[in-house]
Amino acid sequence: MTQTILIVDDDMQLTSFLSRFLAKHGFAAKTVSSGAQTRAVFDPETFALIVLDLNLPDADGLELAREIRLVAQTPIIMLTARDEVFDRIVGLELGADDYLTKPYEPRELLARIKAVLRRTPAAAVQPEKGAEASKILFSGFELDLVKRSLRLVAGDISIPLTGTEFTLLRALAESAGAVLARPRIMDVLYGNSTTVTDRAIDAHVTRLRRKIDDAGAGASLIQAVHGEGYVLATEVELF
Repeated sequence: MTQTILIVDDDMQLTSFLSRFLAKHGFAAKTVSSGAQTRAVFDPETFALIVLDLNLPDADGLELAREIRLVAQTPIIMLTARDEVFDRIVGLELGADDYLTKPYEPRELLARIKAVLRRTPAAAVQPEKGAEASKILFSGFELDLVKRSLRLVAGDISIPLTGTEFTLLRALAESAGAVLARPRIMDVLYGNSTTVTDRAIDAHVTRLRRKIDDAGAGASLIQAVHGEGYVLATEVELF
């Protein structure tokens, strides 16, 4: 089934071109030019991914991303101006999966779309070939590698994860007790992209910590190792 991309940008010439470009590569596209239109049309069952420009005529794109994250885990790729480093990091911490700076090449956007969709929960129905475990247990959590989901076992509470969060947590869990180097994290999340910074990784870790850390605990389950990377500092069990 053709996946539909929601493009939120007030540059009508650009969105018209992107719609045609994505169609040539097997996607459908719906374009809107404002925050109001986004709120009116957005449906997590309809759209596989959102391309969101942060500079909209009637809305703050960061606030719009926050609103979307409150109701859905639909992947978000942000479009930002080149000098908006702060906005990019805040956007990732709010739940965006990736970002591109303007101007950008359409093929780069297409590559990012495909990469993000590959790591979304809806993309996986079967476990990966060769995988020996289907679940990982750690610190009271169950990470389901087939359903690509996380739950707190006590109370059977589901913890919503974006595709990026799941991919990062799985990589950390599978390397639990050992440092997962920054280059490895970069490769797991973004492949061979050269435009992603270490600060983007830190933003994803910050967001994931908010979801799995106990507010009363003295230390995070995800520990930073200066100059190296991150480690999931807990024991895991594979099933």
